[in-house]
Amino acid sequence: MKIGPRLSRLALTLALGLGTSLGALAADPSQFSEAEKLVFTDPQLANVKAPTSLHYSFVKSGTLEPGFQDEVHIDVDSGRKVQGRFLSGPRAVVLPAIEQAEANPVILFFLERDIRDMERLTKGKSAYFRKRIRMAMVDAATVRDTRVQFNGAEVPAREVTLQPYAKDPMRPRFERYADKRYTFVLAKDVPGGVYQLRTSLPGALPSDAPVMEEVLTLTGAETGKAALAASSPTKTSTPR
Repeated sequence: MKIGPRLSRLALTLALGLGTSLGALAADPSQFSEAEKLVFTDPQLANVKAPTSLHYSFVKSGTLEPGFQDEVHIDVDSGRKVQGRFLSGPRAVVLPAIEQAEANPVILFFLERDIRDMERLTKGKSAYFRKRIRMAMVDAATVRDTRVQFNGAEVPAREVTLQPYAKDPMRPRFERYADKRYTFVLAKDVPGGVYQLRTSLPGALPSDAPVMEEVLTLTGAETGKAALAASSPTKTSTPR
C-alpha cells in the first residue's frame, strides 16, 4: 500500500494541531487551499534520489535577541525513511522520523521551532499559534510566482506568504509580534523542493531593519551513503 501521502497529511495534522483521526488522514487533498497544497502535500521529495542528505543554512538576526548561525540536515535513506537534524546542541528540534515521506519535513521542523519560540516569547499557548497558522494558510495566504538562484542557475518558484496574527482577535495580547510575516519559497527544480523558509518581524517604520528575522536556505545536497554519514550540524554559540 502506498502510504507516503497519508504520512504527509499525518505530519501536517501533527504540526498544525488538526487532530489525528482517520477522517483527517483520509481528507481529500482537493479540499486544501492552494497554499496548503504547496507547503504541506506536494511531493517535494520526488526529485530526491535516496540516499541523499539535504543541507540548509539557518540564520537568526535582528535587534530583539542575539542572533546565530547554524545548520539543518534532512537525510533520506535508501528505504526512503526521512530523518531531520534541525539545528545543533541545546537548540536542536527533534521530531520522529517519517517512513516513505513525500513532503519535505524541513517545513514541519521550521514551524515547530517557530511555534515553540512564540510560546517562549509571549507566554501564550502553542496550540493557539498552530491554529492561527493553520487558519491563515487556509484563507489568508497569498501565492505568487517568482524565481530563485540555485547552483548558478535561475529556476522558477512559488512563494507563499501569510501573516497569521495581523487580524487576530487576540492581537492586543501579542501586539509586539502581530505583524510577523511567514514566507515559504518552493521550487520543484531544487533538491527537496524547498528553497527558503523565512519569518520576519518588521521594525516600526518601513525603512527599519527587521526586529527579528529567521531564514532557512537550501545550500546543497549530497547523494550516497557516505553523504549521510559525513554530514553533521555545526557547533555554535550559546543558544537563545
